[in-house]
Amino acid sequence: MNDVNIDDFYHDIGVVLLTLLQQFPRKVSLFIDDICGPDDMDEFGLHSPRYLSAIGALMWLHDEGYIRYLDIIKQESAEECTLTQKAFVKLIKPNLSKAALADANSIEKRDSTLASQLQRALQERSSIDIQRLIETYFFEATA
Repeated sequence: MNDVNIDDFYHDIGVVLLTLLQQFPRKVSLFIDDICGPDDMDEFGLHSPRYLSAIGALMWLHDEGYIRYLDIIKQESAEECTLTQKAFVKLIKPNLSKAALADANSIEKRDSTLASQLQRALQERSSIDIQRLIETYFFEATA
């Protein structure tokens, strides 16, 4: 069983990637609230752990070479944010089985890209599917 923070991590990665794909190739301001929802700051003005985790997921995507951004401003937004070629190709490249190629009306063919599969998983709030997709396509295999 996964910890909630790991489920949130996978969810945040999916949201960031799909948001940037919808805006591609433009560089946009990506607001942290748009990734994880509104923040509940404490009485000292510090961000919630959930909000900081969303920033961490954004930074992980950057560190792993999947997105670019100029800077994170006041822990509120990533400025001039866009997908890298590496992420763009992963998201749009068809991933069809031979059976799906033969059947023009198959569900698998309509959900043939990682982006469409990820969109469906996020809409259905399926943390298991989101996790499987992120781990399969964005984690390097270790030998």
